[in-house]
Amino acid sequence: MIKIETIAPDLACALCRKITADLPEYFGLPEVNEHYAVGVRSRINLAACIDDEYVGLISIDFPYPENSNIYWLGILRSYHRKGIGKLLSSEAFKHAKNSGAKTISVETLSPEETDENYLKTYHFYKSLGFSPLFNLKPQGYEWNMVYMLKSLDNLHSNRISDVFIRSLTEEDIKAIVSSFHQIGWNKPASLFEGYLKEQEAGERIVWVAHIQDEFAGYVTLKWQSQHPAFKAENIPEIMDLNVLPHFRKMGIGSMLLDTAEKQAATKSKIIGIGVGLYAGEDGGYGSAQRLYVKRGYIPDGKGVTYNYQLTIPGNSYPLDDDMVLWFTKKLK
Repeated sequence: MIKIETIAPDLACALCRKITADLPEYFGLPEVNEHYAVGVRSRINLAACIDDEYVGLISIDFPYPENSNIYWLGILRSYHRKGIGKLLSSEAFKHAKNSGAKTISVETLSPEETDENYLKTYHFYKSLGFSPLFNLKPQGYEWNMVYMLKSLDNLHSNRISDVFIRSLTEEDIKAIVSSFHQIGWNKPASLFEGYLKEQEAGERIVWVAHIQDEFAGYVTLKWQSQHPAFKAENIPEIMDLNVLPHFRKMGIGSMLLDTAEKQAATKSKIIGIGVGLYAGEDGGYGSAQRLYVKRGYIPDGKGVTYNYQLTIPGNSYPLDDDMVLWFTKKLK
């Protein structure tokens, strides 16, 4: 699981040097590398951690109170293309906005230089919403640099207007599996292939959310629940709501729930959902528990189940995903 955390100056300096040494094609000037390694000490540093190993670093500063700047960003080679750069950037944007910044800037090699590696960097920043402002060749520097800017105003609402929710298709599966694999979650293709078959049979509906053609999350609605109490009363069940970490706190989960609840209301006056009991490094089910209560879900009063069977007082059960408390909500 990927964790993003603020780290101390000495650790940031060491991590910057480690990543620099791992990527000579990006960082080939020793004197410049040392300048940045020392420079991160006086900046705000966010690091990506996987299994107690720091694998990525983003360092930001504030040239002016209302403008933040990405001073340095790098990820160890073996962790490229796993979504870590987006996670680090997303957390940096939030930190900058919460600190009062209205914009964030970054400087990288101009695409006019046609450097293969830095062209990828340029397009990465473009994908995050940065716009190029101008090229400039610093004194004593032989390459053209491009300065880019991104607005932080309405950081969340700007993107939520781009959310598109539709039913799952076969073409979605590869992208979904890849997205979860990049953050270390095991979501096999067979899971979604099974969901698709149930959708085609009219047993389940699966909705996927995209932002500007990028997969962000999904939810499913099962018409006949496996939970005995729901099954006996024909209460449809919302199952398997997931939003990628870097798209959370943007209202996407609520939009998916709105969609599922609206559909459930066509056949039932009540909807149900099961929620795990544990928290964890990524929050576990804690955030979900709070979300459902805020949306009007209440415990169904029939206790906790393990693997859909009622638990027996005095018995021992593993505290895992099969230990569930069930909630229901009256639909309008």
